[in-house]
Amino acid sequence: MTASSSSASLTSSEAEKVKQVFRAGGFLTEEIDSLLQDQRLALYPEILNQKTKGINYLHPRFGLLSRSSIKRGQQVLKENRITLKNIEASYGIPREVLVAIFRLETNLGSNLGQYRVFNSLLTLTVIVNRRSVWAAQELFSFLTLCNSNRINPFSIKGSSAGAFGLCQFVPSSYLAYGIDGNGDGVVDLFDFSDAMASTANFLKSHGWHSRNAKRQFRAILAYNHCENYAKAVLTYSKQVRLSHNKKPNTTKINNRHQNRQKGKDFVRM
Repeated sequence: MTASSSSASLTSSEAEKVKQVFRAGGFLTEEIDSLLQDQRLALYPEILNQKTKGINYLHPRFGLLSRSSIKRGQQVLKENRITLKNIEASYGIPREVLVAIFRLETNLGSNLGQYRVFNSLLTLTVIVNRRSVWAAQELFSFLTLCNSNRINPFSIKGSSAGAFGLCQFVPSSYLAYGIDGNGDGVVDLFDFSDAMASTANFLKSHGWHSRNAKRQFRAILAYNHCENYAKAVLTYSKQVRLSHNKKPNTTKINNRHQNRQKGKDFVRM
């Protein structure tokens, strides 16, 4: 879903409210004016009615457990074997769980979101709703990370809830749990190594334990406060693990091998 172009400008009352929000956050007048004058500034009122909780991720129409979905997850495991192995060794989070979150959040990177994160959080802050206070804090966190990394706030796109990156972190999670997984000195959640290491760090920080299923479930719930989501992550990770580690039927292979050698010599090429 893309952001509506009909909300391309703010009314004078909306602009004044935005100024009030930023003044309360300690921003200077010139900083506020610079943001308000950007032609990319917009509000997305349609996001207030979007349903994000209670989704049945295991329903066939989502295709999570389809053959192609499992195969794509296996391919990610295979192509990033060393990176995921190192992250698992460092944080104790199974690589299959990380790939499962990657699959659910952005369909393995194919759906990163089309909303400008700044505008999404601004909308949730300015248009009064149950998440306004939370959104204001996330908006300030977002500007903090943009300033630290010298990134234009309007350049990052993500979800309608203000999450971004391969595994969809909200700004406060970026600041608290973001990890430079590839050692280049920057935490870039659109980079695979950084995104997986950050996700692993988040789960570990929220109590993941390799031998305690309840703590594993709670750690995933901290990532996304939806039980259906947590169940889907664990189910997909199990399916990918079973398929990825499945061994060939050596009995049948040996029988075929023996039958082929009866009555003739086996020629090795």
